Amino acid sequence: MPAGSAFCPTCGTPASAATPQPQPGGQDWRTMRREARRHEKQEKYEKNEKGEKNEKGRGGDITGALVGGLILIWLGAVFFLQENNYISSANWWSYLLMGIGAIVALQGALRMAMGRRAYLGSFIGGAIIFLIGLAAYQGFTADLWPLFLVVIGVGVLLSAMVGRQRRPAP
Repeated sequence: MPAGSAFCPTCGTPASAATPQPQPGGQDWRTMRREARRHEKQEKYEKNEKGEKNEKGRGGDITGALVGGLILIWLGAVFFLQENNYISSANWWSYLLMGIGAIVALQGALRMAMGRRAYLGSFIGGAIIFLIGLAAYQGFTADLWPLFLVVIGVGVLLSAMVGRQRRPAP
């Protein structure tokens, strides 16, 4: 409104009713709203920047997709060979374990080669699965090996939970 006006030229509201009351902090509501909008824009900008940095960090790792695809291919190949009597029905699962173990161990080795030491467990787990399949293929079938798998699985879960407690989420 022009200074000294008695009424608003647009809506006709008396100037005394249209004058904003100053807030206790010395800012009127328009200034506060402008500051809030500027602050929101700054937060959105920073959030987008963080998102772009995170996308750059994970762009080149395709080992997860490769492992998933290889496991499906191996599963299909083993079932095909078993159904066509190239592999005996008693041994098909040992071939399956050896293949999955080799694939998971390979994933761990590739990721460690890329400088990610955290994947040593993946390599070791894959090697254990491979060795269990190999032992079954060779005829070593102790009654306690399923319990051995359960103990290893519990150890892996406990290790992951302890590691997570040491590194809380941001």
